[in-house]
Amino acid sequence: MNNAISYAFAKKMRLSSKKEIDSLFTGASSFTSGPYRVFYRIIKREENATSPCSLVISVPKRHIRSAVKRNLVKRRIREAFRLNYPVILAPALENKQIRLLFLCLYLPYEVYPYSKLEAKMQKLLERIAQIPEKGIDLPVDPAD
Repeated sequence: MNNAISYAFAKKMRLSSKKEIDSLFTGASSFTSGPYRVFYRIIKREENATSPCSLVISVPKRHIRSAVKRNLVKRRIREAFRLNYPVILAPALENKQIRLLFLCLYLPYEVYPYSKLEAKMQKLLERIAQIPEKGIDLPVDPAD
């Protein structure tokens, strides 16, 4: 049963290192896809790397004032990522020996329904999955 797909969103997939998050804002590439602004870095993955993909989700207080609504949006985005990552993005990252760090910034000023967020997340992950195949220079890990 080694071929079973895991839909878990493990703690090791959460990007929590301040140094890595800062590197996303200073030396990372970015693009806008639907309601998301994405900052990403692709780096060489080492043998002891915890996960091929690490993610941080941000919903600015300036856009959605209510903490309850901000948390709702974050849960919806996290769930859309959790269900679509193993199918769309994980196969692209497995064989490349690369690590993807990305920050997903929610741009709208209102709360979108889950179905819309999931459809946009699928398009976002498909776009990110194409990036490693374009042949890019890989910098060293900023956490070193």
